[in-house]
Amino acid sequence: MFTSVFDAPSSTVDARIWAEVYGDDYPAELEPYSFTTRSELRRIVADLGLAPGDLLVDVGCGRGGPGLWVASTSGASLLGVDISPTALDAARHRAAAFGLGDSAMYAEGSYESIPLEASSARGVLGIDSLLFAPDKAAALKEIARVLAPGGRFVATTWDYHTQPINRPPQVEDHRPLLTDAGFTVIAYDETPGWLENHHQLNALLMAAVDELAEESGERPEEIRAGIEEMAATVDVMLRRVLIVAEKR
Repeated sequence: MFTSVFDAPSSTVDARIWAEVYGDDYPAELEPYSFTTRSELRRIVADLGLAPGDLLVDVGCGRGGPGLWVASTSGASLLGVDISPTALDAARHRAAAFGLGDSAMYAEGSYESIPLEASSARGVLGIDSLLFAPDKAAALKEIARVLAPGGRFVATTWDYHTQPINRPPQVEDHRPLLTDAGFTVIAYDETPGWLENHHQLNALLMAAVDELAEESGERPEEIRAGIEEMAATVDVMLRRVLIVAEKR
């Protein structure tokens, strides 16, 4: 799925719609494949508390923009991990453009299999990617494995009251799993305006079906079905949360 997504060029129609919803808070230059914002990224830097030279792992990094911004802002070195070789290639090019070619590395992996020795990282980042881990408990234990004691996992993700279609198994609350994996939960905050933003994005995307189809070469019916599936997924969400958890 994700290799085909990242094989395609970034959508200028999507970027326009996200900017319409989020305004100046939308980090367009990072091409985030997520719902993150400038203000959220600034908070993430503060919550991670990294020092220059600390290692940050960005799991599910995609094309790399948010992780590179966090690393460059904090002075940390970066390991980006993703299942998609295409995404990793794009992230490497972006790292060079950021001037971080020497301090940013990328490797294939997943939440359940991070290619790093135990206790090597001071921070782990997950921007809207944990939902795709099929086994959340195993994912959080793997994150705990690579973090040094006192290191932090900061992530944005969703809690669900009902299992969404065409998604891996989801949970109503990640806090029990975090505790079981060896974390102390520092913050578990519902992100402001997430539901309104999701509904507005889906409405604008539906209105732009023909543009999206022309841009991508897909049939409008396929685009419309994908947006309808996203809207149905939103309907079974409890909340979008920002997690700050520290390894004990």
